[in-house]
Amino acid sequence: MSTTAKQFSTSIPRYYNGEPNQLATHHLLVSQGRGCTEQDRICASLNRTSVPMTHLTLTDYSSTAELQRVMLSTLREATIGLRVYLLGDEDFIWPLHALARVAGLQAEEIEVIPSVAGGHSIYCVHCSTTQHGALESPHTCTECGVVLEIRQHFSRRLGAYLGVCADARQPFAQVQA
Repeated sequence: MSTTAKQFSTSIPRYYNGEPNQLATHHLLVSQGRGCTEQDRICASLNRTSVPMTHLTLTDYSSTAELQRVMLSTLREATIGLRVYLLGDEDFIWPLHALARVAGLQAEEIEVIPSVAGGHSIYCVHCSTTQHGALESPHTCTECGVVLEIRQHFSRRLGAYLGVCADARQPFAQVQA
């Protein structure tokens, strides 16, 4: 009998543990909304350090695109030592994560904090549709109707879990006679 711990897939995101990065020279918190308990906890945690913090929140901008432009501008002006904290649902944080990576940040410089439990992005590999749903299999694709098995693989590029045909003998939505 083995005493080793269960190994988890390395593609499943590991989320923020609540401790500010001690090597940071500046913190950038980008959040989806104001007033949530998780945001208050993170702000308090970051403010306990002597490191300056900038907070961008979606509610202060007219659109997600405008927030992304401001975030990108902030990242372009940043110096070495910036740590980014992204707080919101997966549909909000993963495009921002991709934007930060494109701007030159390493994955280790970005912390992701999901604020909403339950809903996740699922990518259908058959029709290339990203949809929102629970990670329970089976899941029927909203676009092509294929019954999907949700894999324990998360694509950071797509910001979604991968869904593949649950029954290889019936790969399409139509019923075979």
